Amino acid sequence: MATMASSTFTASHLTKSSIFDTSSFHGTPVAPPPSSSVRFQPTVKASSSSVSMSSTGGSNLPYDLQNFRFEPIRESIVSREMTRRYMMDMITYADTDVVVVGAGSAGLSCAYELSKNPNVQVAIIEQSVSPGGGAWLGGQLFSAMVLLYYYYSNQIYIYIYIFLYLLAFIYLV
Repeated sequence: MATMASSTFTASHLTKSSIFDTSSFHGTPVAPPPSSSVRFQPTVKASSSSVSMSSTGGSNLPYDLQNFRFEPIRESIVSREMTRRYMMDMITYADTDVVVVGAGSAGLSCAYELSKNPNVQVAIIEQSVSPGGGAWLGGQLFSAMVLLYYYYSNQIYIYIYIFLYLLAFIYLV
């Protein structure tokens, strides 16, 4: 009875298919060419460690690369695959301890410091496509000198900030 149960379990384990096997996004696999038409022969020289490959009989390929066409991609298939991948990521990473809202300079710094503890799972949510914040507002152009002078004199801080702002503007234009 135990033997029958273990063989049934093994058979059901082997027939289990992945979601990637049934996806229409991957297309049809290309059949490998016959072994007689294309053959790679590795050649290793004794004096050096380089490896060279040579191909023989490459003109008898089963497909013509000059008449290669792509079928049109349906937007519904692409949208379905993007949604599937997004939901798989959400299911995988949704169990978190801390959620940081905003991936600006402060949010990234906070998430970095929290992630130093291996027992804490951190997730970052950002509304735009630019993590790190804007260069004009987020403070990424500040040097250590700016942060050091900020504690002593606001006037020096303003001058250095304007100087860095102008340098960044000239660089971007």
